[in-house]
Amino acid sequence: MTAFVAPHVFPFTLAALVMVGLVVVEGVSLLIGHSLSGLVDGLLGHEGGFGHAGLETSADASNAFSPASWLSWLNVGRVPFLVLLIVALAVFAISGFVLQAAAGALVAPLPAWIAGVVAVALTVPALRTSSRVLARVIPKDESYVITADDLIGTTAEVTLGPLDDGLPGQVRAVDRHGNAHFLRARAAPDAPAMARGERVLLVDRADAVFLAVPAGPEL
Repeated sequence: MTAFVAPHVFPFTLAALVMVGLVVVEGVSLLIGHSLSGLVDGLLGHEGGFGHAGLETSADASNAFSPASWLSWLNVGRVPFLVLLIVALAVFAISGFVLQAAAGALVAPLPAWIAGVVAVALTVPALRTSSRVLARVIPKDESYVITADDLIGTTAEVTLGPLDDGLPGQVRAVDRHGNAHFLRARAAPDAPAMARGERVLLVDRADAVFLAVPAGPEL
């Protein structure tokens, strides 16, 4: 243990201890059903922090030396921030230990600050590479939420009709995720009446009522 608290390796030992602590805390939080990583990303995103969308639309994102550009280059926003921090600490610690061991075997260990600068220089590209791999394998949040306007242009089946210019009827539409929606609808202006069971095309929406026309054979 004395070797790990020596001045020339202490920064790397500290980084390793923080990394282990974060892993333990994240593991415990997952066991109780509240991911610390998700909480951190939520806080950063809601405060205009490191969300990917915020990076892409930032006014200074076009500046190659801006913080937003660097964070985007490191894939912050595509990979949970806490995961990136854990990886960065691990790479920094390993790089420092290897560097000091090699320097000690050749001549003598480097001063801690010099070794730290070199370790950071090694960590940045390694973090870039590892974050690109993690972005491909970490599950992404998927949403099946759609808006009413997303259903315009879809075909539907009249379930309560006929659809004409009178009281609205009802149609059954299926969204792009395969979910069925029962919607109020009436015939669009100048469209003929559409009987129950007929296929229709939703072409517009007036408040909560969709406007439909007969669906051609090609639909």
